[in-house]
Amino acid sequence: MRKMIFALWAALVLMLPVSSAFAAEVDESEVVVTGAGLQMTQTKPAFSDITLDLKQSQTSAADSSLYVMDARGTAAGWGIVLRASDFKLTKIVAGQVVEFVIPASSVSFTAQYKSALVGTPIDFQAAKGELASHQVLSSEDSRIVGVIPSEGAGTHQFEVSYILNVPKLITGSNGQQVGLLQGTYTSTFTYTATAGL
Repeated sequence: MRKMIFALWAALVLMLPVSSAFAAEVDESEVVVTGAGLQMTQTKPAFSDITLDLKQSQTSAADSSLYVMDARGTAAGWGIVLRASDFKLTKIVAGQVVEFVIPASSVSFTAQYKSALVGTPIDFQAAKGELASHQVLSSEDSRIVGVIPSEGAGTHQFEVSYILNVPKLITGSNGQQVGLLQGTYTSTFTYTATAGL
């Protein structure tokens, strides 16, 4: 009798429809994204040579390409600032070393957005950032370009144009003012990438 009940029970179980629902196990998976930082490079601005002409105002121009890569992953915005030392020429005058100076403020610069090499282009027309326009160079930080938070991820190219208004008179470290002297005047340009605008 037991065998019969067991056989009946087994037959009933086999006749029941098989459910297509199986128990599912759900797991979460994670990936950690680490930012690569904010970097910039630029080409050296090389000013055009000048032949003295005291009858008219003279200028010297230079251009520089600026590349900014924002791979921080923070959408914090960024800026590039520039400061420069005065242009100096060293001469021996009456047996003494004298430095003659063309002030850094003799230079103005303007930045132009070229393109996004990687990432979404920055729409400066829609106030997504700011570009320098006829900014006067100084020993204090002056902004070349700035981008608001949520903009500027990727790699971007800018063109920076510099104009040096050549002075007719310069002052030496001995306090003497003289006409512009021939020679090579040297200035140090310092570019810095900053987080935020």
